[in-house]
Amino acid sequence: MISAENPLPAVARDATSDAPPFELFHFGFSICSHKVRAVLSELGLEFGSNQFAGPTKYENYTPEYVRLRLQSDVAKTSKFVSGFSGASSVDDDGFDPLVVPTLVDNQAGKVLADSKLICLYLVNTYGGGHDLLPDDLKDRILQEMDVVDQTPHVALLYGADPEGDTRPTDIQSRMPGIHQIKFESIKGHMSSVQGDANLMAAYKAKLEKEKNAEAFVVDGTAMQDATQLAERLIADLETTLQASTGTWLFDDRFTLADLVWGVSLLRLDYLGKSQFWDGDTPRPNVKAYYQRLAARPCLINAIVDWPGSRKRLQTS
Repeated sequence: MISAENPLPAVARDATSDAPPFELFHFGFSICSHKVRAVLSELGLEFGSNQFAGPTKYENYTPEYVRLRLQSDVAKTSKFVSGFSGASSVDDDGFDPLVVPTLVDNQAGKVLADSKLICLYLVNTYGGGHDLLPDDLKDRILQEMDVVDQTPHVALLYGADPEGDTRPTDIQSRMPGIHQIKFESIKGHMSSVQGDANLMAAYKAKLEKEKNAEAFVVDGTAMQDATQLAERLIADLETTLQASTGTWLFDDRFTLADLVWGVSLLRLDYLGKSQFWDGDTPRPNVKAYYQRLAARPCLINAIVDWPGSRKRLQTS
């Protein structure tokens, strides 16, 4: 069980016999999982870590997990995803029934999906003593969360920048053919759930999305647009930080907006995109902001030191 006293699992995939208040189903490397783990850490909430083996095993494609995820309110009220924008916003792209994270609140008997909604739920329900979403800043914080959700992190992970591939060499070598592995896994599970209309709809939507993603990440124009969009959003962040009189986005008040921006900047740095703030067009406010965020304990626990989060771990 993950707690303030035990912030990291002993191994990448850690079973527990305890009965924690929350069960988190996640990947070590997933940026959406990073957001939820960081909020849990910032709030000091204990949770059971159910960490799936990442690519190419795709344990999150199993019918058992998809059934769990479909119990969430957002699954029942949102259209399924089909297209691919390069980002991972449920509001813009639709609900992906096969991704992580999913959180089970054992105390409330609720299943929650979509990292943005999970983060907001945790802060609103269990955030006593932590002012991550103050009323007077709520609208502005939500706007910043939407910007982070619209950042094409997924495209920049799976596809190369046409002007030079800055991703880690391990990532570069693993991405060719990865969508074919996804297709095979999805189709294999589809063959086992032919009589379940809900699961079939979920798998068909995911298959359509991944076909679109496969085409997107090898399209030079699409990838150039994604890279330029990500840098424009960093330029906008520089402007926002210039207006702040303190350490964080909103002066000296650390909020949920700062937390999710920290997750985003860590991922962009990992993908070799620190040039957005430390390259030919320096953005000193973003650079200093990133350095402060990278030292935040919740981000260290949830990302920097979390097994499998920034380096590929051997899992079995």
